[in-house]
Amino acid sequence: MIRDRLKRVARRAAIKLLNMEFDTEDRDPAARRRGDPSQFDPSKIPPLVDGDGDTPGPNHKSEIGRTWVSAQLAGGVAPVFVDIRPPAEAVAGTLPGAVCLPAELVLTRTHLLPADKEERITVYDQTGELGSIEVAEKLRQAGYVMARSLRGGYAEWLEYAETIESPEPLSGGTLKLGDPVRMADGREGWVLRTLQDSGKAAVEVWFADGTWTGPVNEDALQA
Repeated sequence: MIRDRLKRVARRAAIKLLNMEFDTEDRDPAARRRGDPSQFDPSKIPPLVDGDGDTPGPNHKSEIGRTWVSAQLAGGVAPVFVDIRPPAEAVAGTLPGAVCLPAELVLTRTHLLPADKEERITVYDQTGELGSIEVAEKLRQAGYVMARSLRGGYAEWLEYAETIESPEPLSGGTLKLGDPVRMADGREGWVLRTLQDSGKAAVEVWFADGTWTGPVNEDALQA
């Protein structure tokens, strides 16, 4: 009994020392025993590659690795994903539930980010070296203390056949993230976000010069 008590004290001390409170809070406190071996699903184990032993884990201060994120996703405790690629790249697929916010817009559209600034955020670009590190740093400076960049970016995520989502139109709409569109004034851009506006399918549009507009009803766009 004394030994068990000492183990619990040591565990609490380790959690506090390693700053793992956020991780333990996401777990089911009633799950005190190992899972049923008969229910083991090997497909839930993220694929391993050379060098994975050095992959940044949840306690790294600026980055997180693919295998850790994949394990969190499989366990139902995934972070909020922020895709900073242009919509024309994101149309091919995103991490599950990702918010598409090109790098220039992240700090100007924080209403699309979690209200709780202590919630985990994983920022990613195409390769892990195209702005995600800098954007994650800016988010931390803005108070989003658990913002991390995804090492290897979308390319590595896709290379190892991790779970992705393909953008789809909203109910009643025909356009999806990344689709090319033409405004009534002739400007051309890409769908940045789909939404309902006054009960109609609408989109926000991203332009090549880094600006955006919307919401614009789909029926107001040129074919």
